[in-house]
Amino acid sequence: MDTDAAFDTSLIPAERQRLLLERIEQDGRIASAQAALDFAVSEDTIRRDLRELADAGLVERVHGGALRKSKSSHRFDKRVVTNEAQKAQLASRALAFIAPEMVVLLDQSTSNLMLARQLPVDAGLTVITPSPDIAVATLDRGVSKLMLVGGMIDPLSRSAIGAGALEQIAGMKPDLCFLGACAVDLIDGVTAVDYEDTCLKRAMVAASRSVIALITADKLDTSSAYKIAPFSRLDHMVTERGVSGAILQRYSNSGVEIHLA
Repeated sequence: MDTDAAFDTSLIPAERQRLLLERIEQDGRIASAQAALDFAVSEDTIRRDLRELADAGLVERVHGGALRKSKSSHRFDKRVVTNEAQKAQLASRALAFIAPEMVVLLDQSTSNLMLARQLPVDAGLTVITPSPDIAVATLDRGVSKLMLVGGMIDPLSRSAIGAGALEQIAGMKPDLCFLGACAVDLIDGVTAVDYEDTCLKRAMVAASRSVIALITADKLDTSSAYKIAPFSRLDHMVTERGVSGAILQRYSNSGVEIHLA
């Protein structure tokens, strides 16, 4: 944001909101207190601006400010063709965490579809997933030990949902859970846009010995409606090399191991 605009107290609300939105899109987040200083207005004014931007569906309000809103879709068929090459790279990097004879839980994310297509076939793995698409990809890859979590299939996420699926997962103790997410933020944690999807992912995180998130760069510093887990619950996060150094440093300082693909 240019300095003159940042301290121009004559800005009308629409102009100020446009500049706030530009800063959020650029930095991923904004603090109400700092924005109030930058624009020489009260924090109440900034909070009102952010509330109006949130009501318009443009940002996600959080305590003390706002985050860039996740643009992720709940529809599997939409997500599977988004950032396809980047997801394949994340999946390739994630293979390093898989050891022979492990029990591996793949959630219903499209990043895990890419991972299923690259799984080692002679490692004696047991793969668990609630996603028929991922199950088929696992079989096509040649992995023979496969458990498909059952239940009603949600046609949008193309995944098993509901009490039956949750009960099955609660009775498991996989070595690794590979987790996809709609949005990730240090304060809001790992979040998703759909409630049923979130419940299933929560159960997976709770059941697993270790959790590894595969996160494309556009999902960092964003937030969605439903919380899967605090960021600190992750053991590792795999993300893209193109993420800025400042953002990577913040996430690295959290104690979660960050790996670049």
